[in-house]
Amino acid sequence: MEQSTKNVYLEQLPGYVFQGSEHQVYKLKKALYGLKQAPRAWYIKLESHLAANEFMKYPHEHTLFMKTKEKGEILIVCVYVDDLIYNGNDMPMFQEFKTMMMKEFAMTDLRKMRYFLGIEVLQGCNGIFVGKKKYIKNMLNKFDMSNCNPVKSLIVPGSMLLKEDKGVKVDTTLFKQLVGGLMYLTATRPDIAYSVSLISRFMEEPKKSHFLAAKRILRYLQGTQNLGIFYKVGGNEELIAYTDSDYAGDLDDRKSTSGYAFLLGGGVISWVSKKQPVVSLSTTKEEFIAVALCACQCVWLRRILKHLSHCQEGATVVKPSFAWKK
Repeated sequence: MEQSTKNVYLEQLPGYVFQGSEHQVYKLKKALYGLKQAPRAWYIKLESHLAANEFMKYPHEHTLFMKTKEKGEILIVCVYVDDLIYNGNDMPMFQEFKTMMMKEFAMTDLRKMRYFLGIEVLQGCNGIFVGKKKYIKNMLNKFDMSNCNPVKSLIVPGSMLLKEDKGVKVDTTLFKQLVGGLMYLTATRPDIAYSVSLISRFMEEPKKSHFLAAKRILRYLQGTQNLGIFYKVGGNEELIAYTDSDYAGDLDDRKSTSGYAFLLGGGVISWVSKKQPVVSLSTTKEEFIAVALCACQCVWLRRILKHLSHCQEGATVVKPSFAWKK
């Protein structure tokens, strides 16, 4: 499909109106940073430039581009808005790519990745560790929890959170800021995914009990700031999937919650905790819905790995939660 962008017009700014042409507007020749059309215009420009230099876009993930050569050299580029990560197995291709990009765009080479979008990356001879220790410290300071006592559990056993809680209302803006910060943290902390998903259901009218549940997650993070994900060199290259769900766990609408986790190379590469869109009438049905969600993600991951020359041999086994606990 041919990609195109609509023309964008800008009214004349106060104090810069041409006399006799007050009714005219400016037609933008290029996208301005901050406009809603800017990300799409930038992506089309970047995509056309990479395509002109023999890069192939992944059909199942449009932010991934790859370039290969006859002797097996490969260069993989990942795009996140105006930030790019590149990897491969040939140093001359790295230098060629950097020269090509700097010639066309005003870019800076930050060398070996150590920090990206709030994620701390530690690379060593044994593997790669990703975490957000600095981000956690900033969150604790922002919400005056830097000196709080740590806890070992994310949720108080037996506690129940309801939308129709008769407790005291709390500041909605503050609660949304806290939940939003925790949601961004789940990018490297799958252990808090369920708890964050749970408290995010009460952002419309949060009560004191909801806020205390969110603060308990901060107390848990206080004692686990150094945790993250470690991808071991020479780890298991087989894609492994685990899935689980509860039955009617949401006490307001009686919907169940699904969750899955995919492991590759000894570390988790994809995970989610999400409330199911329908009400399950049996434990069998809610388990099937959870497995179906996991299977959809599995198909997508296998297609991505195939394009990365890491094709999975045989079927991917989806294991239940009790196998994960063992």
